[in-house]
Amino acid sequence: MLSIFAASFAALLLPAAPAFAQSGKDFSTGTPLPAGSTLIVGFLAKYEANGNNREPGTALATRLRALALPGVFIETAGESSYGDAFKLLLAAAGRTPKGSCGPEGCRDVRFILYGYLHGVEEMEKAARKLGSYGLPVALMIELTNAGACEGRIPPNVARAANICLDLRWVDHGRKQVRAEDPAKTRILANLRTSSDGRWLDISQAAQPDPKIWPSEPYLEFDPIAWNHAEDYILDELRRAGIPGAPAPPH
Repeated sequence: MLSIFAASFAALLLPAAPAFAQSGKDFSTGTPLPAGSTLIVGFLAKYEANGNNREPGTALATRLRALALPGVFIETAGESSYGDAFKLLLAAAGRTPKGSCGPEGCRDVRFILYGYLHGVEEMEKAARKLGSYGLPVALMIELTNAGACEGRIPPNVARAANICLDLRWVDHGRKQVRAEDPAKTRILANLRTSSDGRWLDISQAAQPDPKIWPSEPYLEFDPIAWNHAEDYILDELRRAGIPGAPAPPH
């Protein structure tokens, strides 16, 4: 059985080199981006804004940067820079803060967003604001804990996935994310922990026996959940035809 408690989490998931959640003043991505570029933004948990380089949302960004894919830019935003991240998304597409085309013209940029715990709500807000300006989001990934397993995905998001760590998800009403407009948004999966320890879509999973688990686990200690998030992102990059984008390894 694959345990969702990963005692060797640091060795399996975390990079050796320091990596920090970024504030608005130190985003490294220049704007506007060239047309056809991809911008990946991670909306991190609040405590990751303190420069904790041993947190999974930051580690995922580090692994994606290490691929050095052409035309792919990766940034992270902690609590203090959620608003700056939205401004970056607009600027990347050549938009002014009011959504109109800037002096260098509007750009078609592919947006991939992932949100973790407190960052999920801010990510959803950003996606909706982008939609109000007519800007699409190619992929949105939510990584949440019990109590935040449901939501409505806005129609400007093409594909979305929810990864929610809730060992009693059946008892809690089988909550899941749904598309506001299923004709425009594909829900890739609502992943839940199953009785055999694997992460499966809610349509296939079986709720674990609470007696098996000594305590409620934490999402940051489950590298398998983060592997799924990484796989969704890599699959999206391959779908987009990004040169050198590897196949999802997990």
